[in-house]
Amino acid sequence: MADKPAWRIDSAGHVLLRLARLLLAAGADSEHVRQRVEALAGRLGFMVQFFISSERLLLMVASGGIYRTRVGHAVGAMGIDAGRLFALEAVSDAIASGNLDADAADARLQAIERQASAYPSWLVVLAVAMTAAALARLFGATGPVVGASFVAGLVNMLVRRWMAERGSATAAIAASTAATSGAVAVLPLHFLHEDPFLALVAAGMILVPGVPLINGVRDLVEGHSSIGVARLANALVVVLAISSGLVVASMVWGVRFPVEIHSETLALPLDVALSGLAALGFAILFNAPLRLIPAIVLCGALAHGMRTMVLSMSGDLVFATLLGAFVAALMAMLLARRLRAPWTVFAFPGVVAMVPGSYAFRGMIGALDIMHAGASSSTALIGASLAALVTAGVLTGAIGIGLLVAAALGSPAPRPKD
Repeated sequence: MADKPAWRIDSAGHVLLRLARLLLAAGADSEHVRQRVEALAGRLGFMVQFFISSERLLLMVASGGIYRTRVGHAVGAMGIDAGRLFALEAVSDAIASGNLDADAADARLQAIERQASAYPSWLVVLAVAMTAAALARLFGATGPVVGASFVAGLVNMLVRRWMAERGSATAAIAASTAATSGAVAVLPLHFLHEDPFLALVAAGMILVPGVPLINGVRDLVEGHSSIGVARLANALVVVLAISSGLVVASMVWGVRFPVEIHSETLALPLDVALSGLAALGFAILFNAPLRLIPAIVLCGALAHGMRTMVLSMSGDLVFATLLGAFVAALMAMLLARRLRAPWTVFAFPGVVAMVPGSYAFRGMIGALDIMHAGASSSTALIGASLAALVTAGVLTGAIGIGLLVAAALGSPAPRPKD
């Protein structure tokens, strides 16, 4: 094999720090990013110390008695872009195998940072609408409510993109989108005398920042408390914004938003089919590479199906959710090995449908009701609100733990060797 291109200490620090920032923004958890940066630095002949915080990234590089310290920009929004994550891991592999020099690696990272979604806007809008409809049916909604949820999904994505293009804050986008799409969903159901509650739930669910919530739990468990708390705090602010928007939508039409509900358990084949559709919609929204989508759909369908099967046997909700996330992660590991892709590309779209967003914003809405009622709040309202919030936290933790346990038993896709 030819000699690897030589890297200078300054260029190595610049490329590694940029790679770390893009990985975090694309949905990688902090521990993976730390291990990736340190392993690449070792391959290039440098010693590094890498620190990740919620505000800055700090990288110290050393070689031959020379030291350099670089401070990176704030990471910003940390959602998920599966296509970008896949491309970044490919760049990492190329650096590790010696196929890229510093200038070429930086050029590829710059191109990845600038690249747009692989899917046309109209397809993403339809995918989100389909996901909203699938989620509503998973919750037990009737045909008219499912149709209204589809329309809410269309409006949801259109409003979200319009506001994002104008540089609106994330919380403002969430609140405005939830209010607008929720009000649109309720409109036809109001005249059909159908209960619009599940349409409102679906309108909120497709806005819930599931990946930051899950990554926040993983970061806390893996010892990255600063960025873990930041991810969770940002996600909770967005959930509160969604809840506020749904309250506005319900007030427009005089709809009562119950804090406590009982969801219908669907037949397993229907649950698997709808979960697959939801995973398909999330895969497109998350910009997953086209060749990986069938595997993502399979992962999401079987993982949620496992959860439903446990519930149908009178199993505990927390255990069912943990087992579903565990199955999703194990399948993701196997698919990652076969298709040579990061395992999180398969796992996250597969588990997002299990994220307890409805519990979170029902608890938030209950908290808003308690604030409004003050000392006259009923014991039932306080209990139901606390129960919803605690359930949301426990279920989110269960998903994160299920993913972590499965990750400890397997390993991501194999990397190229020298």
